Amino acid sequence: MIESTMSVQQIAERLHLAPGTVRNYLSSAMTKLDAASRHEAAEKAWMQGWI
Repeated sequence: MIESTMSVQQIAERLHLAPGTVRNYLSSAMTKLDAASRHEAAEKAWMQGWI
């Protein structure tokens, strides 16, 4: 499980992705959810039952 306190580098290492890829995915999710931060995006997705 990916924790909300993990850095982009830690997430990238855990998922075997490049840090830039993780940043792009996070940015895309934040844009689609109209969220100011990745934490807000996660909270909105959780509230909708998506995660």
